[in-house]
Amino acid sequence: MPRPVYHFGPFRLDPAARELRRGDERLALPSSAFDGLAYLVAHRERAVGRDELISAIWGRLGVTDTQLGQAIVRIRSVLGDTGREQQYVRTVPRFGYRFVAATTMADDASDVPAAAAHAATMVASSDTASAGAVEIVPRAPDDMPSSPSPDSATTPVSGQDAAPAQQAGYGPETVASRAPAMASTPSRSRTRRVALGALLGITIVAVATVATLRLSRAPLESPATASSDAVARTDAQPPSAAIVWPASVEAGEDWAWLRLGVMDLVSNRLRAGRVPTVPSDSVVGLVKARDEASPGAVDPLAADTLRIEPRVTRDGARWRVDLQARGGGHDLLAVGQSEDVLAAARAAADSLLIKLGQAPPAGGEGHGRPLEELLQRAHAASLAGQVSLAADLVGDAPPELRDHPEVVYVMANVDLRAGHYAQAETRLRGLLDDAAFDPGLRGRALNTLAALHVRRDEIAPARAAYEEAARLLAGRDGSDLGLSLLGLGITAAVTGELDVAFDELGRARTAMEGAGNLLGIAQVEANLAAVDALRHRPAEAARRLRDVEARFARLAAGEELAYTRLALADAYLQLLQVDEAFAAVERTWPPERHVPNLRLRWEAVMRRADVFVAQGRLAEADALLARLREGADASADAVTLAMGRSLEARIAALRGQDAEAARLAGEALVPALESPGGDSRPWVLTTITHLRALRRSGAIDVAATATHRFEAWLAQRPDAWRAAWGAFARAEQAWIEGRREVALADYDSALVHLRGVAVPEDTVAITQPYLLALIDAGELERAGTLAGHLSSWAESDFRVAWAQARLYQALGKTSAAREATDRALRLAGERALPGQRRDGPVAAGGGG
Repeated sequence: MPRPVYHFGPFRLDPAARELRRGDERLALPSSAFDGLAYLVAHRERAVGRDELISAIWGRLGVTDTQLGQAIVRIRSVLGDTGREQQYVRTVPRFGYRFVAATTMADDASDVPAAAAHAATMVASSDTASAGAVEIVPRAPDDMPSSPSPDSATTPVSGQDAAPAQQAGYGPETVASRAPAMASTPSRSRTRRVALGALLGITIVAVATVATLRLSRAPLESPATASSDAVARTDAQPPSAAIVWPASVEAGEDWAWLRLGVMDLVSNRLRAGRVPTVPSDSVVGLVKARDEASPGAVDPLAADTLRIEPRVTRDGARWRVDLQARGGGHDLLAVGQSEDVLAAARAAADSLLIKLGQAPPAGGEGHGRPLEELLQRAHAASLAGQVSLAADLVGDAPPELRDHPEVVYVMANVDLRAGHYAQAETRLRGLLDDAAFDPGLRGRALNTLAALHVRRDEIAPARAAYEEAARLLAGRDGSDLGLSLLGLGITAAVTGELDVAFDELGRARTAMEGAGNLLGIAQVEANLAAVDALRHRPAEAARRLRDVEARFARLAAGEELAYTRLALADAYLQLLQVDEAFAAVERTWPPERHVPNLRLRWEAVMRRADVFVAQGRLAEADALLARLREGADASADAVTLAMGRSLEARIAALRGQDAEAARLAGEALVPALESPGGDSRPWVLTTITHLRALRRSGAIDVAATATHRFEAWLAQRPDAWRAAWGAFARAEQAWIEGRREVALADYDSALVHLRGVAVPEDTVAITQPYLLALIDAGELERAGTLAGHLSSWAESDFRVAWAQARLYQALGKTSAAREATDRALRLAGERALPGQRRDGPVAAGGGG
């Protein structure tokens, strides 16, 4: 019976056969994603609501938006679509999705030719692994058994049969021969690792994945041999994820670098052979965390992870590398031997790939043996936290190696991670100006450059760099592509495109999961928490961040862990959970020990001062802010310095030093503060501090003009949160001008806008002045209602306790008023209650 078959772009969708094809290639989609695509295509004439689509896919409601979003991400991923381009599936904001590609429909009962379903990909014949030439044989498609029969495993491809293989991107390859080895030098202790660096906004935590090196696979003069055990094949499926542990090395001290060097080489080789493998940087963190863990600690790796333990031995001039691989139904030993230790490691990795039914990666980027060893040794030093040693190795190398693009790229990442932004940018610009640049390396360099832009809050150029990187890296290593997608999600979030951000972050997570990148997955979750924060949902952000903190701690990811703890402290402050905020920020203290990035250390100083202010410890906050002013860099730390100045203004206001507060807040309102990572909260709250201080110091006309400017600024990107603060500013200005009815109406409007925003700090900050205004206006019943709304914070927040004291006093409840006043004074610490003034240190250059 004829059935409807849809054609769009290069795709053919057959719902009845449950097949999606691109040309002759059948594409794999999870069942939920396939059902979603089929439903959207069948109803392409209209937008489909989220609930309708959930019901169509899962047959019930109650499925989360996150699950639906992941299904949409997988649909877009297989179609080559993105959350930004939306060529096939368009997001309909606050409603659902619509299929928008031009589509034709035909009744079709025919099958695609069977030959197309069996288009060959190639694997190396294990029989010839030590013979100098590797033949290639067809491998069954993904839905067929992964291991060929013993007969077919040794059948060479020739003539007509070879064409599909070459179309698939594989072809005959030769086993590499060895060039003369570079002379080794003794290892020396230095500091720190190579990584792409963390992308930092103020409320967006954007931490980048590790830069994995694409090392040389140049032809060698004589074959590296694999032992006879490499001929054996396994019938088990390829692993869903693998991890390569540091190697045990039985050689002299000069070869100690092989412990991490071989680990990294084998890991990269497996990843290039399409076995998702935990990045080396994450492995180093896991080893450290495992060594420090208490008995019974949770293993962060999945139970079916293939765990590979390398062993390196030397017998005279000959090296042997053994890879013992266990887990996920496998128990394998792969061996490589050569007079060149790196060639032996590659041979062992390729042997293991063959046993897993995977094709070893094609050879030769033409780097040559000396460059390969320099890169591998430098990366091993960096993984061991010896970044100065890595720099020395590069600095001592001949100019032709030192100036090679791969080496320049590694050093640019060292500079970025260390906070040397100008030097990193100089290296990257030089690389990107090279017209003959390798596309994969160009994509990774663009990721690093984009990271630098994000750190500087340069969102537009960061987005452009990530977009180009994503195009160049499509189909390449999942971690590198995942980083590009992560960056696109971040830049979309900071420009307010939260639906696009969600889609891109979902794609990033899929890419990281496919690469087995535990660190990358945690980074995606950290950025989803940042999106929660941008949506003014600190409770959801804190929940995610607690989980992310545990993940980063298990991976011993120091910089990422510091970012997360500072973000968690900020979320707790917004939730009025000051003790929890203090505990989170204390886990970064002292920053010299816990925070590897110099720029982030100053943010840790500022955040700790912020927590001290929330505890009423103003003198201690003063000391930290003085340290920030004296030590931070005026250019590189401009945002942190502006936020520190804003905090100084708040401290002056809390002491009743209104003129000084107005001056300091005005100095804090610099362009650097206006858009810190896309979060408008610092600018808005600093402006509120400035306006209130102007009014209290008697500059009412100046405050009126500034209030109008503030409202115009808020109107540029309206939302409920901004509208609440705009109404609050109007209310306070009207009140001090004597227009009380207008003021009370604006206060009420602010609370109406705030109902959709679940931020306790904002609720108290806006409701408490409204309550005091109602008391002064004699509207005690309305004031009592508001006091009830704030009562849950009366035992922990001095503002609420003081408002209660004022209300009890107005109601003639003397005993209750006295008790509430005592509580307010106790909670206030060094902060002054309204109408009081407490003298204390004044910011540098200030009066008052």
